[in-house]
This record gives sequence, structure tokens and C-alpha cells, in this order.
Amino acid sequence: MSLRDLEQVIDASRTRRIKVLVKFRGIKNFIMIDGEIKAINMEGLKIPWSRAFQKPPHVVLDTYHVERIDVICGDKVVASYSSFNDLVKSLNRLEC
Repeated sequence: MSLRDLEQVIDASRTRRIKVLVKFRGIKNFIMIDGEIKAINMEGLKIPWSRAFQKPPHVVLDTYHVERIDVICGDKVVASYSSFNDLVKSLNRLEC
């Protein structure tokens, strides 16, 4: 996972009006990408990045074990992936 891949996902979330929720195995906090990247807790509330993760976003996505990545349009999950690379490969097909 590269920084460029992360930038592509952030850009797609802005232009296609989608949200990307990244859940990790054994980690109680998530990453939400919805035009920007942010850390959220299990209740879905935004929390300071430094409290949720000790590494920058692209390093977290590259080193933590991803459990599931959900693509959300409105309130509905429209796609799920098991890896960030699979998400990046399908960005052209995602629409809200």
C-alpha cells in the first residue's frame, strides 16, 4: 500500500461521495475515509489520530492486519473488501 494509493481512495471518496470504513483485527479503532482520513472509535465517533494510532495513516494501512473494508453509500454498505489493494483496483467501479 502506497501513499499514492491512499490519495486515490481519498479522492474517490470525495468525487464519488462514498465512505470507506477500514476495520482491523484486534484493534478497537477504525479508519474512516470520507473526503478526509480520520480515526473513529467503535461508537463511530471521531477521535484524535494520535490517540487511536501511533503511526501515520499509510503506515497503519500497510502494517496492521485488515479485517474488512466496507464501502458505504448513505447508510448502505455497497461493497466489502479484504485488502486495501482490492479496494484500489475497484475504485473505477464504485459509485454512490
